[in-house]
Amino acid sequence: MSVPNSTASPRSASTFAESEAFDGADQLLRAWGRGMQPDADLTVSEWADTHRMLGSRASAEPGRYRTARTPYMREIMDALSPSSAVQRIVFMKAAQVGATEAGNNWIGFAIHQAPGPMLAVQPTVELAKRNSRQRIDPLIEESPELRERVKPARSRDAGNTMLSKEFAGGTSSGPLTANRSYATRSAGAKKS
Repeated sequence: MSVPNSTASPRSASTFAESEAFDGADQLLRAWGRGMQPDADLTVSEWADTHRMLGSRASAEPGRYRTARTPYMREIMDALSPSSAVQRIVFMKAAQVGATEAGNNWIGFAIHQAPGPMLAVQPTVELAKRNSRQRIDPLIEESPELRERVKPARSRDAGNTMLSKEFAGGTSSGPLTANRSYATRSAGAKKS
């Protein structure tokens, strides 16, 4: 019978790792380390101030979104944050005070920071299509974090249509319309 030869390698573990390294290994390890860090615990308003970009297509003031421009919306947006203990938000308002943009900030926040099925309801199909075309599509196109998460619109791909947006970890079933209760009954959503 022969005895297996089990001599230890003269190289230590650190020497082995150094000799087996490849060009770019340090960059790869740093990027991996950054990817392992949890996302910052942001509120909806903090997310909007950090990540939301407004284009000239959807805004009279293109550039970075600033909650300071509509400070009365901060509390409402922050109540929409997962860290908020608020269960129900009732918002009585006048026209043109920034509520749609606050809602869009919540949608952007949810896609980026808290993905899951969501439901957006509009009064009519025409308003739902117009909101999607004039507000939601620019929101996605102008914000890099959203653009990389939402599937691009393609004629053969049902993942991103006028009334449905798919993204990593969720989907936006809507904007649905309030005048069709049968459609909302079958729509599963953890956020609405």
